[in-house]
Amino acid sequence: MSKDRWRKDNERNVRIYSARVMQHGQDVKALGWGSRESQGRRFAVLSEVGKLNGSSVLDVGSGLGDFYAWMRRKRLRVRYTGVDITPGMVDKARARFPRTQFRVCDLLDGSQLVAAHDYVLSSGIFTHSGRSAFEFLKTMVRRMFDLSEQALAFNCLSGWAEEKEVGEFHADPLRVVSFCRTLTPRVVLRHDYHPRDFTVYLYRRREEF
Repeated sequence: MSKDRWRKDNERNVRIYSARVMQHGQDVKALGWGSRESQGRRFAVLSEVGKLNGSSVLDVGSGLGDFYAWMRRKRLRVRYTGVDITPGMVDKARARFPRTQFRVCDLLDGSQLVAAHDYVLSSGIFTHSGRSAFEFLKTMVRRMFDLSEQALAFNCLSGWAEEKEVGEFHADPLRVVSFCRTLTPRVVLRHDYHPRDFTVYLYRRREEF
């Protein structure tokens, strides 16, 4: 899939998050999360996809490096790579963790090489996805699963939520799971941790459950 199809949406997202990081700096509000607590709850659910300790992790939409900071607090030792399309976010993450790899990278740009990792984790990348939001989700999920050697975990705002904000993409969880089952039969849906959010795990082999 050509990266040009999503170019305008990506440019809009870069503008949104660049403005937020200029306004809020190193704060959860720069990422659009309601609170540090809700962000941490999402990280915890993503981390439950498997045994992360000692594994390699690709964090897609790594933002300010908050997920890496959360893993350090939980004493998870991982070989970590963070990628994000917003340069300002990546700059902040690099300044915060200068010995950790953070890259400005669009996974759908075939000219940018990205190595496979044991686990691919992604939080909040589908919030502002534009008119073709579900097609973008499918394209990104397929790409992220291709880069995972054990499992992929990602979250999304839920179409089952009673409260929705204008301009945000809320996906139908069952429609997302139905698509994910075209990639692997080993799929788990989590809709038990936040009223507006769900997480999906995709596994490559049965023994990883």
